[in-house]
Amino acid sequence: MMRNFILLLLWGILTSAVHAQNVPLGSWESHFSYRSAKHILKVRTKVFCSSYNGLFSIDQTDNHIVNYSKANGLSDVGVSSMAYDSTENLIILAYRSGNLDLLYLNDTLGPSQIINWPFLADASDLPASKQISKISFQNKKVYLSTNFGIIVLDPKLREIEETYRYIGPGGQEVGVSDITFSNDSLFAATSQGLLATSLSPTINKQYFANWKTVPTPYKAVAVSYQNGNIYAGFSGYGVYKRNNTEWELVYQSISPTYSFSEKNNLVTLADRILVLNQNKTDVYQNPIFNLLHESLRINSYFWSADSRQGLLSNKDGAFRSYSPADTDTTISPRTDSTIIDLNGLTWSRLPDYLGGGISVKNSQTNKQRILSTSIGNGGLPSSLIHSLAIDTDGFIWFASERGVGYFIPDGILSGTQVDAVLPVYGQRKLFSSERSNAISVEPGNRKWIGTDNGLFQFSADGTELIKQFTASDSPLPSSKISALNFEGETGLLFVDTPNGMVSYRSDASTANENLATITVFPNPVRPNFDGVLGVKGLMDNSTVKFTDLSGRLVYETRSQGGTASWNLNDYTGKRVRGGIYLIIIVSSDRSEKMAGKLAVIY
Repeated sequence: MMRNFILLLLWGILTSAVHAQNVPLGSWESHFSYRSAKHILKVRTKVFCSSYNGLFSIDQTDNHIVNYSKANGLSDVGVSSMAYDSTENLIILAYRSGNLDLLYLNDTLGPSQIINWPFLADASDLPASKQISKISFQNKKVYLSTNFGIIVLDPKLREIEETYRYIGPGGQEVGVSDITFSNDSLFAATSQGLLATSLSPTINKQYFANWKTVPTPYKAVAVSYQNGNIYAGFSGYGVYKRNNTEWELVYQSISPTYSFSEKNNLVTLADRILVLNQNKTDVYQNPIFNLLHESLRINSYFWSADSRQGLLSNKDGAFRSYSPADTDTTISPRTDSTIIDLNGLTWSRLPDYLGGGISVKNSQTNKQRILSTSIGNGGLPSSLIHSLAIDTDGFIWFASERGVGYFIPDGILSGTQVDAVLPVYGQRKLFSSERSNAISVEPGNRKWIGTDNGLFQFSADGTELIKQFTASDSPLPSSKISALNFEGETGLLFVDTPNGMVSYRSDASTANENLATITVFPNPVRPNFDGVLGVKGLMDNSTVKFTDLSGRLVYETRSQGGTASWNLNDYTGKRVRGGIYLIIIVSSDRSEKMAGKLAVIY
């Protein structure tokens, strides 16, 4: 009965059949597109670039890329602006939600501390849209250009110093797209035109009468102080320079966007880069430029954020993209609209314009039944069905506008009365008052359900909540879940949201036919590990025992499909001591057994 029994009495990694793996259970990974590049920063040898949902850095010396997300410490997704203060080695990240992160860097330019500062996102007396279009450092202060004015911050004390909100003509609220500082004045490109105020500390800049309208030929969308001159970008007209009270055309363009880089006299248009010199303007174009957003010049080379091509540079010769490789950024096509049950019947969710419900059809005989909300003919909690899945028992699960349930498909086309089984959790039918958008089944038969308010893992019958995640307590980019897809071989649950896709490493995977290729990860367990140990490559419902060298049982569990997990606590809830532990694996039918060793180092 013991076809494969291997017992290692020497310290090792369970022979070649049981090897180490680096992806821990319970970990998250982002799958954002980095082609929609928006903003860039130079931070010593690194260039930081944000895309619509992502953020990464690239080292100019070796092209090494590091991705940043909620999975490694950020508080949000969707960077709307960012800026770097070299004196504090600080990057400030502003998100579309109005949320702020203070990212302090260490000597190797890695994050030493990330401090969330959500004062804008949490404010109730501000407009619903709190997007920050630009962050500017000036005299150890931070100026935020927002769609409701300018906010002045002290990042060291994390205090709001002043707010310039109602500074338009007659005290109107203004949106600010850009600001710049001359020797004695602050200029702001606003929804009410170009405004300016004195930088004198005796001037109350919160009083609208101290802000003067600067006459311009058109409405400025960007403004900059360079070479002792004020420049402005006018959407559809070009770049102009202020000459006393007049404006002189520097470069004519129909570009809708303009972005100034004040440190190296650059202005980025949608399809080209300008270098503003005293006597001439140099123009740089390239066929790869598609929709440029911002640019830098470092050691005579350009780095540009292109909204369609990603991070571009000519540092190695011709312009090319330096963005991270594209990964799956959405679940497409979705496979949860039509499924085949174990009897070969096709189950399809019907759209609302066809009346909704679920169609069950035998493709061989063309016999069909439409399940609806009618009692005896489906008993669905709602006719709006958003997702279908088949579990390991062959039951057909659905996620609907007003609840989650399942059908037992045997005899479904016989014409007899049939109603959905609606699991009860918390003394009410599962998600009866909440929109459920997606459902997916693990190999161990547990159910993942995505709603408008989070991601949930339930037991096989849907009556016991196992895990729950929202955007506020996990790396989910949004609490609204659009689609789910469980990849059995890797144990990855892909989660699609309106703000991008992430994956979660579950403690379940597809079961193996034998115990020939067992993976234990991590092994050894090192002192800084605070996650969950995984044993993968198991047969379904295998028993996994952990004992000390004397044979005393420390922990026992069963696999979910092909994976078993252990949080490294014993039966009393205490963390196990450092040492060598035996792992004994027995298949559910006891036909196969395997044993090996695990090292826990503290």
